[in-house]
Amino acid sequence: MTYDDGILTVYIVTNGAAPGDKPAYALTEKAKHYFCYDTLGITRYYTALQADQHIAAVVCVPDWPDIKVTDIVVLEDGTQFTVQMVQPGKDKNGLRMTQLSLERMTQDYALPGQS
Repeated sequence: MTYDDGILTVYIVTNGAAPGDKPAYALTEKAKHYFCYDTLGITRYYTALQADQHIAAVVCVPDWPDIKVTDIVVLEDGTQFTVQMVQPGKDKNGLRMTQLSLERMTQDYALPGQS
């Protein structure tokens, strides 16, 4: 499997407010990975709809990185997704990879370095 569809950035949501202040959620970069798109099958799509999730894309990243369902994934074009499912496995060559089911966010976070 070639991971040549681009680079995605994984963020964790943190509270950037001072102690005692109203929470101000911000993104903190966790990791960057090369990725490839995988097939979003009809079974996966409709099963997710039954769970009130709207899976927009499935991507694979090499190895078994520490990505959790609470993380946010941002593609190179700035599109933001929430991770709905993390599936570690092996590709056709026996190399470790992780498949991520992504749901498009309805409201985006401000990315670090942007106002």
